Amino acid sequence: MAMATLRKTLTRRRAGPLPWLLLGAGLLLTALVTAAMLRAEQRERQRRAIELADDVGAALNNRLGSTIALLSATVGLFQASEQVTRTEFHHFFQALDLSVDTIEGIQGIGFAAVVPAGPGLDAFQKRIRADGVADFRIWSNASQEEPPSGALRDSGITAPPLTSAILFLEPQSWRNQRSIGFDMYSQPTRRLAMAMAALSGRPSLTGPVKLVQEAGSEVQVGTLVYLPVHRGGRSPGKAGRGDLSTLIGWAYAPLRMGNLLTATLSRVDNSDLRGSRVLLVDGREPRVDRRLADSSSSDPTPIPAGTVWVSQPVLDRDWSIGVVLRPSPASLLGFTPVILLTALAGTLASTAAALTASMLLANHRSTLAALKEAERASRERALAATVFESSPVGIIVTDPDGVVLTTNEAFSQISGWSCREVKGHKANILRSGRHDNAFYQNLWESIIQRGYWNGEIWNRHRNGQIRRHELSISAVLNPDNQITQFVGMLRDITDRHAEDEKIRYQALHDYLTGLPNRALLLEQLERGLVLMRRQGGRVALLFMDLNGFKPVNDAHGHEVGDLLLKEVADRLLHGVRASDTVCRQGGDEFVLLVVDAGSDRDLLQLARKLQRVVARPYPGLPADVSISMSVGIACWPEHAIDADDLFRAADAAMYTAKKAGGENLFLARVLEPGGLRTSASPADARSEPSGPGNRPEPSAEQG
Repeated sequence: MAMATLRKTLTRRRAGPLPWLLLGAGLLLTALVTAAMLRAEQRERQRRAIELADDVGAALNNRLGSTIALLSATVGLFQASEQVTRTEFHHFFQALDLSVDTIEGIQGIGFAAVVPAGPGLDAFQKRIRADGVADFRIWSNASQEEPPSGALRDSGITAPPLTSAILFLEPQSWRNQRSIGFDMYSQPTRRLAMAMAALSGRPSLTGPVKLVQEAGSEVQVGTLVYLPVHRGGRSPGKAGRGDLSTLIGWAYAPLRMGNLLTATLSRVDNSDLRGSRVLLVDGREPRVDRRLADSSSSDPTPIPAGTVWVSQPVLDRDWSIGVVLRPSPASLLGFTPVILLTALAGTLASTAAALTASMLLANHRSTLAALKEAERASRERALAATVFESSPVGIIVTDPDGVVLTTNEAFSQISGWSCREVKGHKANILRSGRHDNAFYQNLWESIIQRGYWNGEIWNRHRNGQIRRHELSISAVLNPDNQITQFVGMLRDITDRHAEDEKIRYQALHDYLTGLPNRALLLEQLERGLVLMRRQGGRVALLFMDLNGFKPVNDAHGHEVGDLLLKEVADRLLHGVRASDTVCRQGGDEFVLLVVDAGSDRDLLQLARKLQRVVARPYPGLPADVSISMSVGIACWPEHAIDADDLFRAADAAMYTAKKAGGENLFLARVLEPGGLRTSASPADARSEPSGPGNRPEPSAEQG
């Protein structure tokens, strides 16, 4: 109707071709602008989809990182004990005190042992049956699954022939108990990952498999993560060339990928996630037969056209993350209201230009340009205000002196301070007192020099609580490169930080006594060696082994043995300096690390003191509980050249003291030029060896 009215008007006025040319040009321009806006909208949606896929990939890696930490703790359990029983493994799992959020998607934490071949097989099965699995047997299920073509050859390794059996899998649900005795190594996909983990010493992930635990109608695709357990904490050499003679088995975790994806998406902070579809595929190519999980509740068989794919490395595999964003609100055939309004406005403007071309062409052009610019600026201001107020990230804006200009609602929720309360005040109202002046000085130097700073910081909530925040600060510059404002963006990560610290503590401490484990001791030893190399001091290791502990265990059971180990650990802690580190090596072995150690005489006196402390009666335990302790001592630099050498020297000294029988001490042999050790005899606390590093501290009384 509008075009008919325009035709009648131009015919009645006998208009020349210019209005028609203007109308055609206007309509063409409207079409081009509309098409350009549509392409820009599509590019923006693709960018958002890629950003969402990256966020999902980061969340997946964080979740699998937590799983690897749990498996590392499990490996530490087996390396710290000569033989782990079913009861000990169950208590270990309960001691982890895992939350539902931490293990959602993880079917369990288990251990699969290498089964001895030949005559040792019967003894192996009898031991497992005696440990509480009366009907234990090793079984396998012939499967048609095969690894990708050439996967073993391309990995550069050869999977050695052996047999495995699942011994433990917690929690002890009916699903998990179905898998006890299963030989995972008999199936090609699992065998590839197990061999790669055993030969490389690193975590390895399988391709998609059907878990043995799956039953019923709600069957999900599964994967498994393996971490090898080597006797004595040894690890193999270069991947594919390692010596597996020390391989005990694998700590592993079966993953139900549907549950894992659901749990991962719940931790993703991205506004585009709601209503969008996320797919997870094994490999770089989105193949239906390699699908791992799909967030869609509808039939997941087809992969939608237009899915945006992002390849994400996960452990030793490549996963592809596919994203289908939800349709834009109020869109019509992919056209947003802004695009439709632009097309309508262009058509109307072209019609008006044609009607008034003869008189107002120049004025109309300038007016239209001004209106478009004003509309664009208004939209940008409205969009900026909407984003500022609706952002889930706390935002605070200050002037160059740090005086607060404005904040958003999310900031008030995170800090407890409303915009009205903090406006006009310094931003340091949030200071917690946990950071020194040097921290804030480095922060502001980074902002001034680079224009931004980001990191984690402790802030004080309005109610007095100390909260952990993820903070980024950016400087806003004017055309003259002068700072006009600072913009801070913060998220509350207190709960996530606490969970990470809990997992790290469990991975680095003995679950029974709470003492540092071997991994943490190695960290402390390396730092101590670096410090003493710089300051010129000595580092000592005291290997301590309890005499008579096994008879206590045999006579009174593991419960009394555990109480005795805890009491011994407590006495050792109270018998040394606060700067010394007491570690439970495993079983009834303890290790004491002394940084900035005194003379050999001081160390021998300290060892005698600890022997007396341990040998005292134990009130609350059976009266016949009586133990003693053999001690081996080694010092850097007299007895070793590095951390590993110091461990071996102290271990050898303890073994010599143990072999001598009774409550003995033994000092390691001194290194000769070239790294050889001289002969030595059992240590005498009354002697005082000479040599570098003899200082009066720490004495035995310093405990």
